[in-house]
Amino acid sequence: MNFKKLKVFTTVCDCGSMSGAAKKLYMTQPAVSQAILELEEELDVHLFDRINKKLLLTYPGEVLLEYARRILVLVEEAQSTMKDIANMNTGKLRIGASTTIGTYLLPEIIRTFGQKFKNIDIPFAIDNTGVIEKMLLENSIDIGLVEGPIHSKEIIVKPYMDDELFIICSKNHPWAARKRIGPGTISEQNIIIREQGSGTREVFENTMSKHNIPYSIKHVLNNTEAIKKAVEANIGVSVVSEIAIKEEIKSGRLVKINLEGVRFLRKFNIIYHKDKYHSKLFEEFLRHLCSGNF
Repeated sequence: MNFKKLKVFTTVCDCGSMSGAAKKLYMTQPAVSQAILELEEELDVHLFDRINKKLLLTYPGEVLLEYARRILVLVEEAQSTMKDIANMNTGKLRIGASTTIGTYLLPEIIRTFGQKFKNIDIPFAIDNTGVIEKMLLENSIDIGLVEGPIHSKEIIVKPYMDDELFIICSKNHPWAARKRIGPGTISEQNIIIREQGSGTREVFENTMSKHNIPYSIKHVLNNTEAIKKAVEANIGVSVVSEIAIKEEIKSGRLVKINLEGVRFLRKFNIIYHKDKYHSKLFEEFLRHLCSGNF
């Protein structure tokens, strides 16, 4: 049983004759009759009675007609929806972002993209880089924006923008008056840092290890805003992305500290699975990201 035979069947029912259906479908009458015969043989039922030269539906025919109409409506709806998706009139793109990007960049990215494509559904998830990488591998999201290193060879990594982490302290901390410190002084401080799997933590630890600088982690928090509040309360010092502290630095609530001879540099990256199909919506979102118009 296929779509074409169901279409022929419903058209015969609507027209009340094989000849009428043939004319409407631009087919020959024998071709219409053959399609009905094949359908009857395939289903092992009799669909029409021929009484007084009229075609009348049998009970199996009535049941099939109900299903056939529902099937054809669904097919037409599917075709219409696929057309809308192809023309970017509707669609869905699942986005994942690591915490810093998700908190400070992603909302504006989604807002401006949504202005261009108003009927597109854009669900998004925010978590650390490790979780976002796992979600991509499990096909829970279509595309990701992360600040930490990616470890799977199944994922394509495209550099997006540069970022720099800075050590921060409270305005009441002794470092606040100096704004530049030597590497040796770090070991004396309580470090407040993100959890394992965080891109910020991985960059911090890798950089400190590269320069052989000892440090002591005192508190682990999985939220950048919580870290900033803790530092502001002078509980310890931390390292966070420059984009996360603009307001606090401007208002003087936090102080940005330079570590002599050391910079915490990293890339924000666009990531997606190497086998991911690039739909028009997917490509359009990539273009939006690279345009920087947000």
